[in-house]
Parts: sequence; structure tokens; C-alpha cells
Amino acid sequence: MSQNRKTPLVLAAAVSLIIVLLLVLAGCTQTSSNSNANTNPSGSAGAVSTGSSAVSSAAGSTPYTIRANVNKDCSGTPWFVGVQKGFFPAGGINFVDSGALDWSLQPSALISGQTDVYDGHPNTLINLIKAGAHIHGVVEGGAEPVKGQVANYHMHWLVLNSSSYHTIKDLVANGHKPKIAVGALGICADEENNNWFRENNFTKDDFEYVIIPDPQQEAALRSGEIDVAVLHPPFFTAAEQHGGVRVITTSYDAFGASAGQSMLAFTDDFIKNHPEAVRAFIKAYKNSERWSNEHPTESGILTAKTIGLANATSHWYSNSGAIADSDIQPWIDGMVADGYLKQGEFKPSDIYTTEFADTWVNDAAPLPVDPYPALDKGP
Repeated sequence: MSQNRKTPLVLAAAVSLIIVLLLVLAGCTQTSSNSNANTNPSGSAGAVSTGSSAVSSAAGSTPYTIRANVNKDCSGTPWFVGVQKGFFPAGGINFVDSGALDWSLQPSALISGQTDVYDGHPNTLINLIKAGAHIHGVVEGGAEPVKGQVANYHMHWLVLNSSSYHTIKDLVANGHKPKIAVGALGICADEENNNWFRENNFTKDDFEYVIIPDPQQEAALRSGEIDVAVLHPPFFTAAEQHGGVRVITTSYDAFGASAGQSMLAFTDDFIKNHPEAVRAFIKAYKNSERWSNEHPTESGILTAKTIGLANATSHWYSNSGAIADSDIQPWIDGMVADGYLKQGEFKPSDIYTTEFADTWVNDAAPLPVDPYPALDKGP
């Protein structure tokens, strides 16, 4: 059996093993995985928890506790904004940051009950469901902006200005096998890079992946360890501001209008047992994302200060939150082309529920409660 044919089996086995291990761990360290009591410990590695003193919901009831892993990277903006600009407490959400966790482990933390919600791309949700997880997306989170808004694209592929690489053909010229950095396998970066090569009549045999987290890719590129860095904001923003690099392609060019699509997912048990908590969370979280879209400079400053960078940009988010089959299908098609799925094995509606479609609206973001001091916007 070839290495390419072994890869899907290895990935599925790895995901299954991680889920089993975390389920065992959760049984030793967690109480009820679906509890809404305000007794969960607050982490401090990402957003600041609103804590048990969060404001009550409009109905005067105890706020809903929602736990998530928040990393100090591009994914953190909605969480940082939701806490620091007051959207979570205003929406009746007692948000508890369970701490930073490697992206490869966050889906399993959701399944094991260590957290309640996870923001993932369609391919990640599909891999979890294939491994036996009972989860569904409830609202669209990330989105790719319209063509031309390059600074807001989901990812940039960067090469050194001093290199001879201007096109994908340059990368593979004269039998060269370029080293391309991605944060992990089975995420947006590798599926979209695979698609870029495939659409240019190349295969996965024409390049080599090097697994490097986004924060370390710029240094690896400048040292010559890799030929291409595949970066999300704020890391591509920082690298480009430092100079000496250029964009060879983008997520939009590599994968189209679906490149930034992600969904907020809960377990089926949580959805069944706590639908009003899910609904309240969606409204608060989407308000945070809409505000980030409408205030990119301020959300960038807030993100930069929280994660310890001089400058930052955030992702672009779906204003409405509506989940569309047309945004999911390209991810399924890519997984089929890569050999991870059989044709017809999954359809878009298999990975999300329309139960909360009443929250999929295109409202403008409300003014923040802003319980914290105004941000210093600089000169």
C-alpha cells in the first residue's frame, strides 16, 4: 500500500486514539461535561474569564457558563472582544477560558467534555464525525472576505524576496521539492495547499510539508529552513511588516471563496440538554465577531495587546452566521481528492444543524458594554 493511501487510515486512527485518551482523562478530572453551573475553574492563557459574577441574562436567570480553549493567536479575537468589550456578559454568558491547547487536541477536548464549544473548519468536523464523535456545527464563524480584500484573507503563502519563487512553477523548477510549513496536518493550511498544487497540475509528491506552528514560521523562513510559510493573521501581517517577504498565493487564490469558512460546534448532548445556552452563546459570539469586522483597527489592537505582539489583524467573520452548503462542499471535494473521503460519503448537511437558524441574522453589531478602559489606539 502506498504512503498516500495509508495516510487517511493513520489520521483516523490517530484521531480515534486521542479521543479515547482524553475521554479517560476527562473521567478522572471532570464532573458533568454538560454542567452549566458556575463552578468551572477559569484559565488565564487566552481571554479573561467573565467569572461567576457575570451579569444575568435579560430574563434575570443565572448566566450560562460556556468553556472553550483560547490560544494566543489569530483565533482569539472573538473571545478577547467578547470578554473585554462586554458582549459575553451582556448576552448572559459566563465565559470560562479553559486555557491554551494545541489545535490538534482541541477537538478531542470538546468530545471529552473538557470544553463546550469548538471553532473548526469543515474538514476537522468531518474527521471527528468519522472517528465516532457526535457533534454538529451550529453557526458559521469565520468566512473568506470578498475577492480583493487581501489583507483580510484567511491565509497568505509567503516566500523570501531574495528567492527565485514567483509562481508555483518556480517552486518545483528543476526537480526542486519545496519545503512548505503548515501548523498541523488535517487543517485548513494543508487542504488548501493541496488544492493549490492540484489545480496547477501538481501532486502532493511535488512538495514536502514541515510542521511548524504559525508563530515560529517566519523565523524558519528567514533562516532557510523552509521555502514557504503558510500563515494566518496576525502572523502574516507581522512578517510582511518586517519586510523581505512577498505573497506567492493566498487562501482565496488557492481555495476560493470558501477558504475561511469555519463553524462553531457543540456536542449533540450539549445541544439537546442546553439549547438555550447554545442560542445565547451564538448571539453573544456573533455580536463580538460583527463588532470585530466593523472595527478592524481596534480589534487588531486589542488582539495584539492580548497575545503580546506589536501589531495584529484579525480574521474576517461571517456577519450573518448562516451556514451554506456551497461553502462546505469545496472542503468535502478536497478531502475526496486527497483520498480522505469516498465520493458521496459525506454531504454538507451531515455536519451542521439548522436548529439555531433563527440566530442567523445579518444585524449590525451593537455598541459594546465595554466594562474595561478604552483601548489606547495610538497616534
